[in-house]
Amino acid sequence: MTSRAGTPPVRDETRMHPLDGFIASLASHSLFCDGWGDEQAFTGPGLSDRLCARPGPLSMSWEAEQSRGRRCFRDGAFDSPWAALPPEVRRGKVRWFSSTRGRGRDACVVLASSRDEGFRLRTWLFAPLVDEGVDLFFLENPFYGTRRATGQKGPHIRTVSEQLNMNIASIEEARALVAHARREGYERVAVAGYSMGGYMAALAAATMPEPVGVAALAAGASPAPVFTKGVHGRSIDFKKLGGSPDEAEARLRLASILDAANACLLPPPAKPSAAVIVACARDAFVPLSEARALHAHWAGSELRILDAGHISALITSGSALRGAIRDAIHRSGE
Repeated sequence: MTSRAGTPPVRDETRMHPLDGFIASLASHSLFCDGWGDEQAFTGPGLSDRLCARPGPLSMSWEAEQSRGRRCFRDGAFDSPWAALPPEVRRGKVRWFSSTRGRGRDACVVLASSRDEGFRLRTWLFAPLVDEGVDLFFLENPFYGTRRATGQKGPHIRTVSEQLNMNIASIEEARALVAHARREGYERVAVAGYSMGGYMAALAAATMPEPVGVAALAAGASPAPVFTKGVHGRSIDFKKLGGSPDEAEARLRLASILDAANACLLPPPAKPSAAVIVACARDAFVPLSEARALHAHWAGSELRILDAGHISALITSGSALRGAIRDAIHRSGE
């Protein structure tokens, strides 16, 4: 189902998809296991004031092209524009997908979801767009895969301040990659992502000086409820984080820190009509109300609601997710 801002709201009751519940039951309190981290990261200017007013050029270093049937890819590296990252994390990694028949007309920067290391999931889910003439840029998140910090074990963010640094760096790098694609001559450019990637795509679009298409998939306005109210919070030992048997204070503090990245605190993107928000009606990770809040704030955007859970949508709704990206790209040039 779809709606435009200003239309009557759809019912807000959600039913947890059993697959979401199962995945959440595997949580091991691995997130933020080393506490809050650098307290200075929680003070200072707001998100938009921390970002560059206009993304600067990236000095890209590309490896040799590799072919996979009708598609080809190249791996690139660059220095992240977010200087607060640890030195071993700052070297950015991106995989560029195109068709062996030649470069496409359009491009999309696709950001990673939580714990999405490497490019396998996004390749499986989104690479079919290459066959339609859409080139893809897959960013590997700081602290993930080849960009893990010294001593980091697995895709587990160890402190809250690392989470913030990862998110701000992802936004800056996404903005820089969008600008890079434009300089490369692509006619229409969008930014997209699923779950955490969708949140970062939304924030990147809202802070771009020029219009850009955006597909915020399984995402919403604020990440705070995802960590403190949704089942993703089972990955956090709030008693250990807060140093108290009463976990309420730690939950409140974490919510306050994360809500500073609420997209509703920023102006809408330059072209909200090129924004497609996809929510899952049975999502136990991202509340449906958060997608509706983002949709309402971005007047003129489109909200699509899938009858799926957060995890099951990846398996059953690939065509719909790709369709959202396709439409965001097309609308960016209208």
